[in-house]
Amino acid sequence: MESAVPEESAGVSRSGDSERAIGASYGRWDGQFQGSNDGAQSEIPSSGRAGIDRPGVTDQGRHSAQADGTGYRLASGPIDDTDPSVQEARRVLRAAVADLRQEALFNFGEMTAVKLTAVLGQLLEHAELPRRYLKTVRAVFAEPDGYSEAYKTLAQPGAVLVLPREPGAGRTFTAHALLADLHLRTGARVGPLSFGSTTRFPVRRLPRDENAGYLLELPADEEGTAAVSDDFGAMLPEIQKALISRSSCLIVLTTPEQWQRIRRGAPPGVVPELAAPDPVKVARAWLTAEAPELDAASWLADERILELLAGQPPSDVLQIVGLILKAEEVGPIDRAEQHTRRGEVHEADPDGFNSQVLNVVKARTDWRKELLEWHSRPGRTDFERNFLLVAALLRNATVTHVYVKTADLCARFNRPVPLEGQEAPGVLELVHKIEAELDPADDTVDFGRPGWDDAVLSYFWIDRPAARKTFLAWMAEAPTTRTHQFLESFTRDERLLLANRVGAFSVRWAARHRKAEPLEKIISAWRRDDDLWNAATDLISAAALHPTMGRFIHELLLRWSKSKDEAALRKLAVDVCAGEFGRRYTSKALLRLGYAAGSGDTDVQKSLWAAVRTIWSDPTAREALFSSITTWCAPDSDRLDSGRRSFAALAMLATARRYGAAPVPVLLPDDGESTEFLPSLNDLSVGWSALLSDTDADAAETVSLWMDTAHHHPHLRHHVFGALRGALNVPDDPAIARRLRNRLHDLLYAWQPHPAPNADPDRVRLRHELTDLLSLDRSRAVAAYHPRAAGRPPHDASAR
Repeated sequence: MESAVPEESAGVSRSGDSERAIGASYGRWDGQFQGSNDGAQSEIPSSGRAGIDRPGVTDQGRHSAQADGTGYRLASGPIDDTDPSVQEARRVLRAAVADLRQEALFNFGEMTAVKLTAVLGQLLEHAELPRRYLKTVRAVFAEPDGYSEAYKTLAQPGAVLVLPREPGAGRTFTAHALLADLHLRTGARVGPLSFGSTTRFPVRRLPRDENAGYLLELPADEEGTAAVSDDFGAMLPEIQKALISRSSCLIVLTTPEQWQRIRRGAPPGVVPELAAPDPVKVARAWLTAEAPELDAASWLADERILELLAGQPPSDVLQIVGLILKAEEVGPIDRAEQHTRRGEVHEADPDGFNSQVLNVVKARTDWRKELLEWHSRPGRTDFERNFLLVAALLRNATVTHVYVKTADLCARFNRPVPLEGQEAPGVLELVHKIEAELDPADDTVDFGRPGWDDAVLSYFWIDRPAARKTFLAWMAEAPTTRTHQFLESFTRDERLLLANRVGAFSVRWAARHRKAEPLEKIISAWRRDDDLWNAATDLISAAALHPTMGRFIHELLLRWSKSKDEAALRKLAVDVCAGEFGRRYTSKALLRLGYAAGSGDTDVQKSLWAAVRTIWSDPTAREALFSSITTWCAPDSDRLDSGRRSFAALAMLATARRYGAAPVPVLLPDDGESTEFLPSLNDLSVGWSALLSDTDADAAETVSLWMDTAHHHPHLRHHVFGALRGALNVPDDPAIARRLRNRLHDLLYAWQPHPAPNADPDRVRLRHELTDLLSLDRSRAVAAYHPRAAGRPPHDASAR
């Protein structure tokens, strides 16, 4: 079964030498850059556009590169292939390229748990593009026609390039290559920008850093609404002006259809003339970088391989590259043994190359003919079929896991198989029956044929429609097993690795077939296990950031946020919105949170806390977010619990705005003039009214924080008092007003009791000041008063 591949694999081909080393650290991209993100001193100038050319930028080789284990430096002579540092740098690069290919294919089945964690961390990191990632990109990127001109344009201060291509056509990887060259030649910091929550991109979102390169992906239209305003093109001159003043540049990703709608008024030349990636060059790039010992020329000269590559998008090319690499893993002796066992004769193919090519060709047709023959063979048992299916799903799992899980699947199909004695076929017999090999070193099953495992799963899905639901339920519950009855060990790491194999397969399959069932089964089955739930959230979050499968995942998140039957789906949607998805796709996250807020499930409500804070971190989203929260906090709202919890999440968020000063809630104004959104006193009162209407502990902690603010920052006292006094203003329902007032009085006394040992006189006076005002407000609510001055009791002449 083919994987759905994100466009990070698109447009890739090799330019540069494989001896380049990969740096190893990440830098935050929070609008302000912090130090070198390489963890080592860079030899590239850190400012200016006139830096040295990066060594080995193209296959023609402008310079040679000497790897020193930390980065690039100009070579002083020929590269010594026996130099241990050069050999290590090549090894590191090959490993990085392999990881990048697996990440691009969203295929983590061949990775260890440690690698998987690192890769998912990179996928989800809200960060500057890592230097090691940029170096890897340039090691496997072939410059299409027009690339050099595009880079020259980008290198100019204030440049804006627009890449209007469909997801999967190479737009993101091409943009990353351009930014990689910009960083490696000039030292510019490069990374993504979020579009924000409005339809018009605000120029103020551009960070004020000097010598930076930004990547802005325009959000796709959703639910019949335009995500980007029609005048985006007309805004580009203003954006260019801001970029020029900072010696920075911007790459914009969009689709041809969207660009046609928003392009009016755009400056000339913003869309570079870039040719489509050459599939043969793409294949040569990855093969050469990941397996330099492989005879790529022979592979790419074969007419059958060229026919497979012809006209294919980069994502499919990368899958073919993976099949070629897998075919090359089988040595000549292994191939001969397999041919003998399968009754195949290849006298005319002494080195096995023709057989390897045929295997790749067959893999592209999902081995359908061969699998039909295997399943139809006389005497084939259901235990053998299930063993093949489980081994394909749990590839690289130990054979013990596969054996026990096979028995479990047989029981699900109402055909239990006892494993305690010797009645059932043993492991070695079953491995032989499915025509695989058992690796003696790590005790895993290897089919020795490229793409065979995915093809087995595809064959089962088509061949056994009545068994799909049972299989999906078993697959989702497989990692939840904790039994040690048969396994020598089944540790937490092994369960997580199994979960990631199952989860990654489910994501790829769901995206390819646009069916949510496998993912929904996993989400429901993993909800009660924290480790598995985190794995599911990470996998879905990573998939949501992959352009080719991302749109489908976005649709699922919207559907799940509306789910009334399954709270786990709503919780998953909220948890994903609380991560990088919420930062990159703020408007989409707000929409999904609005639907999920209607859930009364406790876990969903708890997840809202983190999601609301994530959205608030985007200044452009704050007004829309707080407007939603005040709507949820209305007394007659069916989302009052969500509003109360969401308001508390922000009301309890505080920052120290001056060195040594007490923290100030982010909902209150700072000491200086700020252009960022702040809620009005009336809106704050709506939130406070909702918070005080419940006995939740959040209210006590929040009152303490805000009263501390009034104590340490006297200039904010009228804001604090005004919000709290307004919260008790419920003229239409005196009973509610009385409950709110009593609740606030209790919380104020808890903040500073009196009399009490060591009572702070200033805090006592402050509490009395507020309670006196609350009493005044109450008296005004029951009689007509006309005060002459703010803060003084009203004077009624008729009362004399």
